[in-house]
Amino acid sequence: MMGRTVIAEESLQDRLTALAKVGTFQIGLLIGQNARDRDYLVHLAPTPIPDEGDLSSEEEDAVPHSPKTEHGKSKVPESISKVVDAIVAQHTRQVVRMLPGGLDVIGLFVVTPQSDYDTSQSQSKIRSILGAVHRTAAKILLETAELRTEKIILHVCTQSFKCTVKTVDVSPTAVGIQNSAELRFHRGGVKWQQISYSYNINLNFWLPKDKSPQSLYKLILSLIKPWAQSVTKSLILIDSELQNSYDFLDPYAEEKQTKKKGSGGSGVRGGMADLSPPKVFTAEILDSGAPLAVEGPGSGLEESSGNVRLAGTVAGLAFVHSKATVGEAKSSVLVDLVRSVVARWEMHCDSLVEEPPSNLVGPIIHEPPRRVFLEGGGLPVSLCDYLFPGDNTTDACQSAKELLGLTVRAEHVDDTLETLADATEVMDSGEGGVGEDPRLGGDRSSASPTCPVSYILLASGVAALGIAFSYVTLQSSKALT
Repeated sequence: MMGRTVIAEESLQDRLTALAKVGTFQIGLLIGQNARDRDYLVHLAPTPIPDEGDLSSEEEDAVPHSPKTEHGKSKVPESISKVVDAIVAQHTRQVVRMLPGGLDVIGLFVVTPQSDYDTSQSQSKIRSILGAVHRTAAKILLETAELRTEKIILHVCTQSFKCTVKTVDVSPTAVGIQNSAELRFHRGGVKWQQISYSYNINLNFWLPKDKSPQSLYKLILSLIKPWAQSVTKSLILIDSELQNSYDFLDPYAEEKQTKKKGSGGSGVRGGMADLSPPKVFTAEILDSGAPLAVEGPGSGLEESSGNVRLAGTVAGLAFVHSKATVGEAKSSVLVDLVRSVVARWEMHCDSLVEEPPSNLVGPIIHEPPRRVFLEGGGLPVSLCDYLFPGDNTTDACQSAKELLGLTVRAEHVDDTLETLADATEVMDSGEGGVGEDPRLGGDRSSASPTCPVSYILLASGVAALGIAFSYVTLQSSKALT
């Protein structure tokens, strides 16, 4: 049986050779896109060794005690068996937040001698790491989409410099047999299509009083989940039209492919790669706006311990390959939306952990991170990051360097799509939110690109948190190229 084909950017061939020539052990994430009959590899992100305190409490519990360097870091592993699953999983969690819709962590790359790679212990370890990577990447989607369980393993031998690609199914019921795959380097660069959107969200969560104790983080995620499952059933317009999911996103994609083959096309003209920017589409998400009942026993009035309001505009971006269907484009947009909302809540909760308890009565400003988009770094697609108040574009560049191994210049970071608003404006707009129906409701639809809309995170009556407001406005929804 013929295995899957992995299409990679030509620049990655030199990158793999360089890694092999260094001769030291290296493991990292494969970033790309899974399509119906092939996979697209965009970037190799080496897994860094985290500083002490960088891991979450759950991840720290999973890390065995290991020797530390004089700077407090764990020592770099020297073989596959020495890799800690939790460290790679943590890297996955951070990288997924930086990916636009359509891009995912599709596997691992390992730079090591053939003798280390071939042992049964190493093969078992690789599958274990891939399982942790898959579970981490899927967690942020709140069960709204299924990630492909067939992951890619790219091995680079430090002795022969040979690259081999295999795939393995990491689902619990799979037998774990590796299948051979073919790696092809595309000389002219893979062509991408960009879908930009903005989404207006307005959710009101009432926190039940008589419920088993759990963290605010987990409680809100359980309340966000019904919205996430509902929004994935929304209608989506592409360039203001409701299109058939089975049609090509670019109606001329098949014609272009025929012409390319007829001219013996290699994607290169006159020896130069085709570096034209992605074709840009605009998506509009038509949510029903119907209230969603909070899951749980009982009905009627219930006493609550607090209220959290999540409202505003999300600026979003997704990328799909040149022959993607409308259905693939829609799925990429919805994945981007859910990941962006959940990522902000995760980061917001992480920031609250570092703040001392507050005894103040009344509004306390808590501003969630806003989204920025990064271009350049030698990639054909854009990435994203989230900046808290006080952060600037150089912080996004630093994240790209540490987590992705990319050098992005500050002027290539677009921080204009979401901007912070004046706090007094937040207070005025948030006065009527607490008295709404204690269900998940409100206006949930795509916003006009030219209309500034608030992003409010409000919580009241929660221990040590009090009332929290945050506000972000959408300045524009210009596409990135």
